[in-house]
Amino acid sequence: YLSTFLLIVESGSMSEASRRLEITPAAVAHQLKLLERELQTRLLVRSGRTVVLTESGHRLVERASTILRDLGN
Repeated sequence: YLSTFLLIVESGSMSEASRRLEITPAAVAHQLKLLERELQTRLLVRSGRTVVLTESGHRLVERASTILRDLGN
């Protein structure tokens, strides 16, 4: 679910991320919820139609890109 999280951040909204992933907004929200539960921290705060990163979210963005890049090699 890290790639979904990064796409939400990159696109600035969960609905745009769902369009790019070709899945429902509910599925994107569910993936984010499971990731937050696994990490035991809130990563994003919804602000109208956009999202705002929490401090934990900022830290994860820094690490997630590296993790996914390393796994791709």
